[in-house]
Amino acid sequence: MVLELHVWGPAFSLPSIDVQCLATIAYFTQSVPKGEWALIASSDPSPSPTKDLPALRNGSTWVGGFRNIIDYIRQYSDGQWDLDSELEQHEKADCSAFSSFLETNGQLLLDLSLYGSTQNYTSVTRSAYSSILPWPTQYFIPPKRREAAKARTTHLGLSAVDFDNAGNTKVGESSTNSQIPESLRTRPKQTLSSLLGQAQHTNHFRLNPLMTSFLEPLQDLLEKKRFLLSESKPSSLDCQAVAYLALSLYPDLPQSWLAETMRTKFGRLCAYVHDLRQTFYGGAVNVEDALPSSRNINSQDSAQQERDQRARGKLMLPWLVPESEGLLGIGSLLVENIADSIPIISQFRTASRLRDAHLADALTDEDKSQVKASDKALRRELLTQIATVTVGVSAFVGYLFYTGIVSISSGEAEADNQEEGIERANLGDMGEAGAALAALANQMDHDVVVFENEKERNRPGAEPVVEVGVKVDEQPTL
Repeated sequence: MVLELHVWGPAFSLPSIDVQCLATIAYFTQSVPKGEWALIASSDPSPSPTKDLPALRNGSTWVGGFRNIIDYIRQYSDGQWDLDSELEQHEKADCSAFSSFLETNGQLLLDLSLYGSTQNYTSVTRSAYSSILPWPTQYFIPPKRREAAKARTTHLGLSAVDFDNAGNTKVGESSTNSQIPESLRTRPKQTLSSLLGQAQHTNHFRLNPLMTSFLEPLQDLLEKKRFLLSESKPSSLDCQAVAYLALSLYPDLPQSWLAETMRTKFGRLCAYVHDLRQTFYGGAVNVEDALPSSRNINSQDSAQQERDQRARGKLMLPWLVPESEGLLGIGSLLVENIADSIPIISQFRTASRLRDAHLADALTDEDKSQVKASDKALRRELLTQIATVTVGVSAFVGYLFYTGIVSISSGEAEADNQEEGIERANLGDMGEAGAALAALANQMDHDVVVFENEKERNRPGAEPVVEVGVKVDEQPTL
């Protein structure tokens, strides 16, 4: 059975917009024989146990995530599809260390470059997602992935890069000057201090140490070799490195500080990326190469066109047309995205995914223990939130009853109160005249009670009646 690798669709002349998908594609092209696997730009993470892509399908078995997929195909092939099998012990240690280094530092830079800058996100990244996502996920997934990027970079304190915080006002512009029309403003001469004070230059200087600390170790490791760890054969580290570096270099962004730094200071890494993009992906990849909506796959010329593209190396990747979603599939995607946006329900769903991942056979024992620990922590947090909400709602309801805003009364008492007070309530709504009439009615009621008591007292054989006078001062309602 052919293995199906599901990924986010192409963007920026690369076979995927996601770094983990790019790394997995590169690993498959170098390790898995042709005809044993197919590449599907489904851009649908719902079948994946991690609810993210890449995801590998083997019959009814689904495996999600780069590391889990690599471990799975190693076991599936009895070690034959292992790029790191020939590495020496110290090289395996370097591979593991630099792999963690890439995931920690490279992901932060990509988050800031593709999602952090509002200009980059709105004009490039979001548009790239719109070209590969089916309706209606194009309205849900890009903002969700941007929020995840924001959460990963919050600890850096680089919100001016900007996640919608920078660019609203010019640096150093006073509130008085902002009210003057643009045509009437005086334009001060540009000085070195004013140039350095501009937001784009300030961000570049703040990010420069972060970029250097990421790119410099990789260039030192590469030296003059073709691959990071050897001269003759790529490793899993090369697959990851090319993925991170390609997404740093190739996107044509309005604020291209990351790509400019690579081109000006790390030319050896740029040459490394250009070389391995051709080796791993067969050169530049367009959306039309992967998605049927961008080309007519049923035309008579499509077969010849595909043969010509393969001859040029353009379709080195084994693309397979993704299945089209029907109305039921679209409705399911819509409901899932709405459910994931509701706080407590989304946590229930996340906990369920973690439990499913814990039961997956493709995970190692270490991964299963980590997933189990995360599941316990998430369930504990979820129960705490439910208890907090329950206590808060109970306290609020109790306060309403205690203050009398809400009360429980019997039907008979309520009916009596309505019959006795309806006329006075109506009179009280008539202003000062109604208030005076209501006071007169109360006085008449008092006289009637006194008359009845007097009559009862004068009746022959009646029991003695003790009269208690209560003085009530009533003020007319204004």
